[in-house]
Amino acid sequence: MRLTAWYAGIFVLFSTIAFILAYFSVVSILQTQMDEDLEDDIEEFVALMHLGGIERVKKEIFLETHGKEAQQVFFRLWSSEGALLLTSDLSAWPGLDDPAVYLAQVRDTLQPVLMTIQSAHHAHTARSIYAFIGTDTVLQIGESLEAHEELKEALLYGFLVMLVVVVVLGGPIGWFMANRALNGIHEITRAASEIKEGALDQRVKISPQGDELDKLAYAFNSMLDRIQTLIVGMREMTDNLAHDLRSPLGRMRATAEMALMQSGSKTDVETIAAATTEECDRLLEMINTTLDIAEAESGAAKLEYADIDLVKLLNDAVELFQSIAEDKSITLTADLPEYCHFQGDRQRLQRVVASLLDNALKYTNEGGTVSLELLNVAGRVEIFIKDTGIGMTPGESVRIFERFYRCDKSRSQPGNGLGLNLARAFVHAHGGGISVKSNPGQGSIFAVTLPLYMNSVLAAND
Repeated sequence: MRLTAWYAGIFVLFSTIAFILAYFSVVSILQTQMDEDLEDDIEEFVALMHLGGIERVKKEIFLETHGKEAQQVFFRLWSSEGALLLTSDLSAWPGLDDPAVYLAQVRDTLQPVLMTIQSAHHAHTARSIYAFIGTDTVLQIGESLEAHEELKEALLYGFLVMLVVVVVLGGPIGWFMANRALNGIHEITRAASEIKEGALDQRVKISPQGDELDKLAYAFNSMLDRIQTLIVGMREMTDNLAHDLRSPLGRMRATAEMALMQSGSKTDVETIAAATTEECDRLLEMINTTLDIAEAESGAAKLEYADIDLVKLLNDAVELFQSIAEDKSITLTADLPEYCHFQGDRQRLQRVVASLLDNALKYTNEGGTVSLELLNVAGRVEIFIKDTGIGMTPGESVRIFERFYRCDKSRSQPGNGLGLNLARAFVHAHGGGISVKSNPGQGSIFAVTLPLYMNSVLAAND
């Protein structure tokens, strides 16, 4: 109702303003036209005075005021000193003003003088002009403004009628416009109410018009898609976390029950305690890793930036995993330059490389190869970890960096599905990116791209 009232009020207000502007424009045009007509008449009488003298002027005045024209126009002929030389029938124009002031003004300026005459005995005003038509002769012409005043009255009456129509129609039109303007808001409110009740799949309908409300609806739907994705991700993470926590907790409980049911030796008690400690360590590692990922993804992680040598960091990682590779008869190689200065968080970058190498060795069969390569390309560092392992399908490659995601082939391998997600979080925290290319049975190539925060010096081996 308020919006309808605003629409109707603004409609009436601007209609009134438009009429006032139009009314005064018409009045101004009519007066200008009248003044131009009077000046043209003066020029005609100047020409008549020049051709036929005063007698020709008198004859023309008689013709102009013959019949009904005497009610609409009058003429008076004066000498420059103010003596009245000739006048038309003034019965319809009693009580005209003393012309002395106007005659003096004409004498002083030698220019026509225009004024509006209001007679107490005449129903309408008149427009009058004083001007020289000869050396010593001043002509006054007066013309009734009756037609103009009737036109102004008709305009005013027409506006009042239109104003009534506007007021009568303003309400329905305002109601229609308000409903149309608020229709999109109502649709968004409806969708929000249903979503509040739990219908997360509800969306706002978007019309093909593409107006501001459609843009708002599109942004609202995009927000809902993002929220739904986050909620689904949280549910999946909770389900995966519950699944991964259930197994070690079950083993710990079974071990504790066995300890209560049996009166074992000291060695048995130590074995049970060691198994429980191992399971606790696995749970703590999972929880701590999850917290590290959440901290890095939220931007709350404070990186300890330092000037480090990536080549030394990678060589240390290769040396650390060399024994694991030898145990599985896997060839682990590194193609690295002499040095590469980089500014970043040493500990987190070590965990990134360790996660990628551990993943490559875990899914590479005996006799396979895992290689590590470092390149400096256009102001960024690229690290490649290539393996000849079991590989992944395109669907698995898309989801490999998701939290707790594990491929079907990796279910038999130890792990909790957090390593690659942690690596991606730490790489993103450094402003970089991580990707994978893989084919089933042909191995995988993990690529890490890091921007250089300082001028790095990278010398390639010749």
